[in-house]
Amino acid sequence: SGVIRSYVQQDREIIRRVKPDLVIGDLRLSLPISARLEGVPYAVLMNAYWSPYAERRQILPEVPITRLIPPRYLGGVYRFTEPLAYWIHVRQINAVRRECGIPALPADLRQLYTEGDHVLYGDVPEFVPTAKLPAHHHYLGACNWEFPAAKPAWWGAMLGDPAPKVFVSLGSSGPVRILPALLAALAKLPVAVMLATSGRAAPPARPGLYTADLLPFSEAAACSKLVVSHGGSGGLYPAMAAGTPVLGIPSNADQHLSTAMLVASGAGLGVRVEEASEQRLTKAIEALLSHPKHSESAQGWKSVYAKYDSASLFRQFIANL
Repeated sequence: SGVIRSYVQQDREIIRRVKPDLVIGDLRLSLPISARLEGVPYAVLMNAYWSPYAERRQILPEVPITRLIPPRYLGGVYRFTEPLAYWIHVRQINAVRRECGIPALPADLRQLYTEGDHVLYGDVPEFVPTAKLPAHHHYLGACNWEFPAAKPAWWGAMLGDPAPKVFVSLGSSGPVRILPALLAALAKLPVAVMLATSGRAAPPARPGLYTADLLPFSEAAACSKLVVSHGGSGGLYPAMAAGTPVLGIPSNADQHLSTAMLVASGAGLGVRVEEASEQRLTKAIEALLSHPKHSESAQGWKSVYAKYDSASLFRQFIANL
């Protein structure tokens, strides 16, 4: 709670200096307190699968015990301990809220993550549906953004490669330790691999492997038959907007939630990072490449995502204020 107190102090100093009409934050948990104390409306950006109005999914993230005991055996234990984990996370915020004369929140991470005068979901309602959504909650569409990246020198040769393309992008925080098993699984298949290393060590060169620090994500996804990512929304949504199925390899809770939505959508599969053996990855990749239902589903979602212009929806939200 001491860290939250210092954040609140810093927030308030900035708000007083800038004098904004609206504060927008994305998971800076001090801002709902700071903005309220300064009398400024606050809007929080969050994925809708964290919404209290979305279907609740109990997700067991990667924790030390899941590396020792298969997660499928721990579901019952986690269902019992999840309320305690939520309470531990929320109580630090509630301690500061009480000190500031602000009512405490329920012991629910979903309430904590969507606390604000306005809630902006970077999702489409078809992919992450909600029920009985209050008027101050708004969908903005997928809000796709990617780091500007130039095409590498091998781009033309890659496009001319007749093999189906698989785009691998685990991001700067993805489970890079599974990369050897993943590349070994892909080496068994008649595919060409584009690998974005995000600045981390590149594997040894081999035919059919095209490597760069960064790649233009949307273009790489659009010319691929499969995208492999950490399953988080930042890699999942651009791939679906390009109409390409995804293999998600999630580790943290947010990635598990978005990967669960992916699997439910029919546009991809998920393999937990603790279970991402070469054998399991090979099986999942073969299924995604050989069964047209995944590609057909991804193409359907491409049409859905195209209906939402995040910039226009955000401007509309601001104008309505």
